[in-house]
Amino acid sequence: MASILVNGSPTSEFLFFCGLKQGDPLAPYLFILIMESLHISFSRATNDGFFKGIHIDGSMSISHLFYADDAVFIGEWSDSNMKNIVKILKCFFLASGLKINIQKSQVLGVGVPRTLVTQAASLIGCALMQKPFRYLGVMVGDCMSRKLAWAETVQKLHSRLSNWKVKTLSIGGRLTLLKSVLGASPLYNMSIYKVPKGVLNEMEAIRSKFFNGADTLERKITWVSWDKVLASKKNGGLGVSSFHALNRALLLKWVWRFISQDGSLWYRVIQALYGHSFELHSVSHSSLWCFILREMHLLKSKGFDFVTHCKKRVGDGHCTRFWYDNWFSDQPFRVTFPRLFALETDKDSTVASKLGSPSLEVSFRRSVRDGVERQQLLDLNSLTGSLILSSSKDRWICDLNGDGEFRVKDVRIKLDDILLPSDSNATRWVKYIPIKINVFAWRVRLDRLPTRSNLIRRGVVLESPLCPMCGLIPEDIHHVIFRCDIAQFVFRRICRWWDLDWHDLFSFSDWYAWFSAIRLTSRLKLILEGVFYIAWWHLWAYRNQTIFAETSPRRSVIFDDIVSRSFNWCSSRCNRFFSWESWMKNPHLISL
Repeated sequence: MASILVNGSPTSEFLFFCGLKQGDPLAPYLFILIMESLHISFSRATNDGFFKGIHIDGSMSISHLFYADDAVFIGEWSDSNMKNIVKILKCFFLASGLKINIQKSQVLGVGVPRTLVTQAASLIGCALMQKPFRYLGVMVGDCMSRKLAWAETVQKLHSRLSNWKVKTLSIGGRLTLLKSVLGASPLYNMSIYKVPKGVLNEMEAIRSKFFNGADTLERKITWVSWDKVLASKKNGGLGVSSFHALNRALLLKWVWRFISQDGSLWYRVIQALYGHSFELHSVSHSSLWCFILREMHLLKSKGFDFVTHCKKRVGDGHCTRFWYDNWFSDQPFRVTFPRLFALETDKDSTVASKLGSPSLEVSFRRSVRDGVERQQLLDLNSLTGSLILSSSKDRWICDLNGDGEFRVKDVRIKLDDILLPSDSNATRWVKYIPIKINVFAWRVRLDRLPTRSNLIRRGVVLESPLCPMCGLIPEDIHHVIFRCDIAQFVFRRICRWWDLDWHDLFSFSDWYAWFSAIRLTSRLKLILEGVFYIAWWHLWAYRNQTIFAETSPRRSVIFDDIVSRSFNWCSSRCNRFFSWESWMKNPHLISL
């Protein structure tokens, strides 16, 4: 039965004639309501002593965890606990009509002899957990289970990369797949545990072979180092990002959740185990939290100090520690002014209490002496003298982005920028042409194409090092793109088509200097750059057809193919319409 509130008054009750099925937009809300009632039932049973959860440091108790449609009941190992779980679930069934299938449930004993676990499973009628690594085995630190979990993660990554995808997708499609689907596949295990170096290398090798178009058993020449592909575009890469940075960013999320004091179960558990003061947490124990802290310190030694990016935005100052919290600059005041901090008697004093006192020296154990102490006090007074507190609450922010929110993506990008190789020249990317053309142009600029000079340098034996198109000069990337007769013929035609003055160019630096001097609107100039990339792509295709095709390609159709393909690609990706006639006659006059 149900009724509806109209202006605060309930209508008469009516019956439901249709149920909610999976996929219905209302189904999740109904599910949340039902799980909330189960949560209340178990909380009452725990408070009344019918079920004993586990106690952490005497101040906190955990009895159950819910995630989606999974429920985990955690408690002391005893027969009464086992029996009362079944009784509570039976009462829940009588009240809601939702019956728990005990036979599909599983029991796991941590630090309990297997014989007792088997007896308990038989007593309540559930199964013995056979593969704990899929459920709680990873959570309790079973080393063998964790190895199996990583092996399963690698296997899943293998299964997503079937050979037909490698053979049928272009390099642009493979790049898109790497950035989207494959980048999210191993998140489950990487979100809480440090991935072993060997597993990371294996997963990156799988992605590298997929990107290069090779199946798992095939060996091909790798023309671009994988670290270069992983690097961001501003550092000269393709922005795929590394699994190493993803794993560490996910680990640092747990540090952020503790520092920001978000009130979550994670924060309350860590606080109960290790204390409120983050600076005093030990890293010497063999525990999950200590592993995370050790990794955070290791990243600090490599140039990324995450804690310095976690700052307090002060409002009323009541929840911000004056000396310990990073609220004014990149470092807390205890680090910036160590001599004054040593004099402080109330080291946990808040910003509100400190700034509200007659002077900053009130709580010092003695008067400030001349010299370093006096200078530090003058500097501290100069920094805090103009501060005015507001009525808003203090809150933690992460300064890796402009809005102060913590995002795994921002940490991942920062780590990649520090740990991956960096190039002074950023990757140029034209949004009006396909990804595969942009990737090709990126490889062209890096001189990472199988030209004859590059093949000979790699130890490949060739009949001749000369250019297959003209047969006169040894073939390298600058000859193919700029110096060969066919290349100069194509670019003269493009310059006449776009009403540009052509000069003899011999390298990419020459081309870029010439191209930078062209006066066009920014969008139109970006399209023109895309036209040149397409021209390079067609020149390389013409070169390959000359070598491998049964019949020689026709030189006369290269320019026409460039014009037609560039129109199809650019017009479909541009938000402004322009006609084929205007593209053919006056492309430099198109209004975008």
